[in-house]
Amino acid sequence: MRTSSIELPSADEIRAIISEESPRLAAHRDYLSTRPWLFAELSHVAAQAGIDAAVFEQYQAWDFDKVVDALHVFVSECSAYLAQHVDNIKAEQLYEPLKTGNSPKQSDVIFVFGSAKNMRIAKAVELYHSGVASKIMVTGAAPRWAASQVENNITEAQRMADYAINQGVLADDIIIEDQAISISDNVKRSIDLWEAMQWYPQRITLVTSEFNVRRAEMNIYEFTPWPVEIFTASPEPSSMLKADTWIETESGRRLILNEYAKLVIESAIDHLLAAKGKI
Repeated sequence: MRTSSIELPSADEIRAIISEESPRLAAHRDYLSTRPWLFAELSHVAAQAGIDAAVFEQYQAWDFDKVVDALHVFVSECSAYLAQHVDNIKAEQLYEPLKTGNSPKQSDVIFVFGSAKNMRIAKAVELYHSGVASKIMVTGAAPRWAASQVENNITEAQRMADYAINQGVLADDIIIEDQAISISDNVKRSIDLWEAMQWYPQRITLVTSEFNVRRAEMNIYEFTPWPVEIFTASPEPSSMLKADTWIETESGRRLILNEYAKLVIESAIDHLLAAKGKI
């Protein structure tokens, strides 16, 4: 099992994660197929480097283990290539497809993805006080790989709720989902909870890290069974994870390349579970 967020999970670890997640299936599975341009710049860089990027186009036809193995190889080889060509790669063009979303507008709820730090909930509190929405949804126990690092058995969701209340958010305006162990699970368990509440928010502002916006949006789109408008907001990224600096460090390169890989992994999971009930 992984020990940090800069590692991609193995196929076996992914199966273990899925076994512990909400069993909810994707209501829509066309997010990537209707946005082929998402991988255009990445494929361009791979072609320059002579790196096989076929998995990004052919993953739906491949066995799941083959998909995951190919992505591990791709991330490793591409990270090494980028390290050797930092001055010749347009880092912003690789970063931009992951961060682009719709700016916050009046919403039914501000949806905050789990995090070990308070930057995301601080952004959500700012949006709440500015009138973007009257409800904040905080989600997450902790990533499965980080469960042993949780302090005092306080989940990410509860810690974020406590922070928001201390910053003047009314406790009644906070909805807590504290079981999720992944980004997909954040979404699935939140929708499970909304349905149990008989509440169906149609305008949702997502708050997550800038480089994580695309995958967060994909999950909300794919798992919400009713029509939704999706807006996004992010806290200021760290100095080493900005659009023009991520390429300078191994951890930055891995995080950004992993996001591309996880888009494919999660889409492959959704298709396989719908078709076969397993991966």
